[in-house]
Amino acid sequence: MCGIFAVLGDITNDASQTVLQGLKKLEYRGYDSWGIAVKPIHSPTLRVDKHVGKIGEAKTNLPKGTIAIGHTRWATHGGVTDENAHPHLDCSARFAVIHNGIVENYRDLKEKLLKSGHKFRSETDTETVAHLIEDKKIPLKDAVFQTFKELVGSNAIGVLDSDSETIVAARNGSPLVAGIDEKNKQFFLGSDVPAFLKYTNKVYFLRDGEGITINKKELKIYDLKTGKEKTFIPQTLDWKLQDAEKSGFPHFLLKEIHEQKNTIAKTVSLNSEEIKKISALIKKKYNVILTGCGSASYCALAGKYYFAQAGIESQVYPANEMMPFLNFIERKTLVIAISQSGETADTLLAVKAAQKKGAIIIAVVNARGSTLERISDYVLPVGAGPEIAVVSTKAFTAQLATMYLLSKSVAGKFEEGKEMIKKLSRELKKWFNPISIKHLIEIAKLLLDEEHIYLIGKYLNYPATLEFALKIKETSYLHAEPFAAGELKHGVITLIQKGTPCFVLASNDETRDELLSSAAQLKARGGRIIGVAPFNSNEFNEVIRTPDLGDLTILPNIIVGQLLGYYLGIGRGADPDKPRNLAKSVTVK
Repeated sequence: MCGIFAVLGDITNDASQTVLQGLKKLEYRGYDSWGIAVKPIHSPTLRVDKHVGKIGEAKTNLPKGTIAIGHTRWATHGGVTDENAHPHLDCSARFAVIHNGIVENYRDLKEKLLKSGHKFRSETDTETVAHLIEDKKIPLKDAVFQTFKELVGSNAIGVLDSDSETIVAARNGSPLVAGIDEKNKQFFLGSDVPAFLKYTNKVYFLRDGEGITINKKELKIYDLKTGKEKTFIPQTLDWKLQDAEKSGFPHFLLKEIHEQKNTIAKTVSLNSEEIKKISALIKKKYNVILTGCGSASYCALAGKYYFAQAGIESQVYPANEMMPFLNFIERKTLVIAISQSGETADTLLAVKAAQKKGAIIIAVVNARGSTLERISDYVLPVGAGPEIAVVSTKAFTAQLATMYLLSKSVAGKFEEGKEMIKKLSRELKKWFNPISIKHLIEIAKLLLDEEHIYLIGKYLNYPATLEFALKIKETSYLHAEPFAAGELKHGVITLIQKGTPCFVLASNDETRDELLSSAAQLKARGGRIIGVAPFNSNEFNEVIRTPDLGDLTILPNIIVGQLLGYYLGIGRGADPDKPRNLAKSVTVK
């Protein structure tokens, strides 16, 4: 969940400022507190600055230096206090440690360290790591790697040693990526690439069970199990700096919503060969299981409907509820795992368990170099680019478009599917206009003081309502509850009172008349009906018109929810980029 960032060989000789700016790029990973440790020039003593709160416009007055580490925290162990903010020091203040993950056995480790005389300054599990390294009294690399192997759970750590001016790090389950600026002899370490994209796009994504050492001269990768150095080949990403900048938008969320005019269409140029290979397996009567968490699970559910239209039966299990269903997995099973980050802990656990049963794993991911990507048999990268806002938008729709293309390929209509995606992109570019946006803002204003919003949809528009409602909840903290339209008479309709806002998501398909009938029932009970559809109807009090795109109509219907969520969040005083209590990548169980 947390954000790690480090620099060694900083060419400005002001490493703390470089780290501060890098942490601001990672605040979406945690914003309870932040901190930086620097080794000052001409001083043997580490200097640390850490504070509670979002890093936002924060400043630091740490002294100049060429090596520093920093952290932005999503609290798990210990309250949100200055003392619990990272980095954490050992007793001698030689080592500064930053950490992403949870040390599940930290209580046992801490008890032993206390008995050995170590003094703790915080309530965190992370501080245990600093004291364990100190307690080893062996060469730095060995001390860090041995300590890391004692930690139970999914973790990534970074350690700054003031004596040798070296950074040592390791990962198991939590993401860690190195950045290499060969021209200026700068090295970076981060939880995600945007932290150092300003300086280099040449990277190496650490794998589980790997460690790294960085000094003024070189960067080395090690196998933690054997302790031996490994050869590695950095990769050059095609990401551009502007992908990680706001580009004139007030928030990343709004920028990323607008980028969907192009990112959805990009899926057409990706993965053609892989999609054909996967389609061939599905046609050979492989069982299909789709899984994911949060938005990814709703994408999976929509995928189930797309596969059904292609004549393919599939099952959908939320990754965090998949374990009871492992008995149904065998060698002729395809597990399609959907994840923006590729680091979602529950998804990785489900995938690894399915692999043990012999399943073939297909990853549908946005972030490159992720654990899910590396452990899968087939990978369908969706190419939406860095998604900085905590709330997923462009990654979700790119994943959904990819699932649509896969279903079309299975049905022998791949080229038709690609043309429909291109048409969708063209229609979105026309739909994102000042008049449409102004209308959305006016409807958002009408909803600012509401406590509850209800949504209904049917067939493909049912998973659309789930994602629509999630965007409202995440960005504005307004209660939004989605239902399958057919459930209304089975108890749900009792919630409707005079003036209750009710969204009806619809398409020009076989469900239209039934949905309008459900809308009429809601209206008869006093509900204020807001249609989200490519048509108007007498049942609607207001309508947000969306492009008529057949099975793809659900994408603009969902984008309406993204935009409404954004403008509701602004109107209700929320931070749309960093919703309370949420972090971008859920890397702990």
